[in-house]
Amino acid sequence: MLYLGMMSGTSCDGVDVVAVDFNQGIKVIESSFSPYSDSIKSQLLACMNDKAISAMKLNQIDTELGLIYGHVINQFLVDKGIGKKEILAIGMHGQTVYHQPPSQAVPIGNTMQIGSAAITAQITQITTIADFRSMDMAFGGHGAPLAPALHQHVFGRPNRHVVVLNLGGIANITSITGDEVIGFDTGPANCLMDEWIKVHQGLEYDQSGQWAAQGTVDSDLLNYLMSESYFSDAYPKSTGRELFNSNWLRAYPHLDDVKAVDVQRTLLQLTVETINLGLQLLSKPIDRIVVCGGGSNNSFLLKELDRRTAKTCQHSGTYGIAPDDVEAVLMAWLAKQNIENKKLDLTQITGASQPLIYGVRYRL
Repeated sequence: MLYLGMMSGTSCDGVDVVAVDFNQGIKVIESSFSPYSDSIKSQLLACMNDKAISAMKLNQIDTELGLIYGHVINQFLVDKGIGKKEILAIGMHGQTVYHQPPSQAVPIGNTMQIGSAAITAQITQITTIADFRSMDMAFGGHGAPLAPALHQHVFGRPNRHVVVLNLGGIANITSITGDEVIGFDTGPANCLMDEWIKVHQGLEYDQSGQWAAQGTVDSDLLNYLMSESYFSDAYPKSTGRELFNSNWLRAYPHLDDVKAVDVQRTLLQLTVETINLGLQLLSKPIDRIVVCGGGSNNSFLLKELDRRTAKTCQHSGTYGIAPDDVEAVLMAWLAKQNIENKKLDLTQITGASQPLIYGVRYRL
C-alpha cells in the first residue's frame, strides 16, 4: 500500500504531490508539482499579507482549495497510472494563512491551514489526514516545524552532527545528534524574494539567483531588516508570512531609494545571515549540512551559504529524496503515523508539553 503526501508551503506557488512506499524504508514512487492559478495565489497572498478577511471570503477560499486539492490528486493518480485502491491515505498539509506562536501575551498559540480536507476526501474517495499543527499548539507548542521528526529518520547518522536546512518560503533548521533533535524556523528564505521579483520582473522566482547575483547588498537595508527581534529569539520558535511579508519589507522608510535588484540581493543576504545566526545557536560542531526545499535550486544562494558558513551544503537527493519532495514526503509520513496511531515526541522541537498523535482523520 502507498501513501500520498500533498504539500503547499509558505512559498504559496502551488502543490507538491508524492506517492510513497514505506514497506522498505522510504521510496518515492512518483511525484509532481501543480502550480496555483494567478487568481488563487493572489487571493491567498492578500489574505496572508493583509490579515483581515471576511468569514465568507475565507470559507470560499477554503472550499475552492479543497476542490483544487482533490482534483490535483485525482489527476496525479491518472497521470501516474496508480489505482485508488493502492492508496491507504492522503497526508494533506493545506495552505497556512495565519500562524501565531505562543508567547507571554498569547500562552496558547493558534494556526490556520485552509483547504477543506472533507471536500478533498469526498472528491478522491480516499481517507485524508489533515490539520497536523493544531493539537501541538493546544498543548503549548509552536505547531512548527514538524519536519525534524522525518529528518531524523532519513538524514540522521550515528556519531555525526547533521543539520538539515529546509529552504522553503521560510527557512528552518533541524539539528540531529544521535537521539537529540532540535528544530526551529530561522526566518525568510524564498517568500520575500519571490514576491519582490514578481513585482519587478514579472517572474515567479529568481532562477538560480541570477537576478540577485547582479545586485549589491545595501548595508543600511540589511541592518534594518536584521533588527527584527524574531532573529534573536531563543528556540523553540516558528514564523511565517504573517510576519515576513511585503508589508514588513516596505516598513523600511527608504526602500524606494534602493535599486530593485539591490533589494533582491539584500533579501538573499538576509536569508544567508539569519540562517548563519541559527547555526550559531547550535552548541556542537556541525559535520554536514543537508539542504532541501525549493531554495536548494538557487545556486547563488547556496554559494553564499557555503561562503558564510564555511560548510559545503549537500542536496537531500544524496539520501534518496529529491529536495523538492521532502516536505510532501513528510505529509505522507505523518499520515502513516496517524493511521498507525503512533505518537510523535516533538517536545524538544515545537515545545509541546507531551508526545501526541498528529493530524485529524477524514475517514471514508
